[in-house]
Amino acid sequence: MTGLKGIFEDQFEDALAAAKESEFRCLQGKRWDGNAVLIVVDAALDSVGLHYFNIVVPRVKRFYNDYVKTGEITAFNTFSTLSTEDARLREIMNNKRVWQVAIGISRVLRGIKIRTGLDTDFDALRYWAEHAMVKDWRKDEIGKINGVGLITFQYLRMQAGIDTSVPDKIIKRVLERELGVHANNDLLFIDEMERLSKAIGYSQIMICWAIWFRESNIRKNTEKISCVNLVESRGF
Repeated sequence: MTGLKGIFEDQFEDALAAAKESEFRCLQGKRWDGNAVLIVVDAALDSVGLHYFNIVVPRVKRFYNDYVKTGEITAFNTFSTLSTEDARLREIMNNKRVWQVAIGISRVLRGIKIRTGLDTDFDALRYWAEHAMVKDWRKDEIGKINGVGLITFQYLRMQAGIDTSVPDKIIKRVLERELGVHANNDLLFIDEMERLSKAIGYSQIMICWAIWFRESNIRKNTEKISCVNLVESRGF
């Protein structure tokens, strides 16, 4: 097999199965079993550069056990009323910015749900993700939240099922080194990722997950990746 598609498949062979599973969950609205509050908490924790498998996933799981499983938080309506100084939230992650992002996003999405008359929190998240304009992300209601950068903005859209990409340093470094993808800024990189996706026949979401899994040493993290899939399949 030749060309960019062949290079991609050769380089990421060991990560493709796990990436395909995560792609399916994103596109079908099944990340964290479709629980929009958990998706937002995931994005907020990820926004401060924490290791995904070692830190983000266990803390989302703890948030689920402490707040969602108990029935204390079932929707944005409740989550949006919490304070960033909430002691129990700080026990999960003692970082004000994380909860500022999570609660801020939940308030915006709650407002969208009310204004549009949508049925569920995930519907509101998906509605926002579909209508968000990445070129004007700084003017977006969520983009204006202190602590939300372009990476978090795009990551949240991906989790809502939009086939787009995240211009984080790992993805940019790997794609430039191995597939020759280069751009002078992050917005141009997102455009280049879209072109690459069309050229090799894999979604942008799958490309991103393949890189994240491989760079997290998939062979050494098989148990952790399986745990993520189990957690997201109601195995909380």
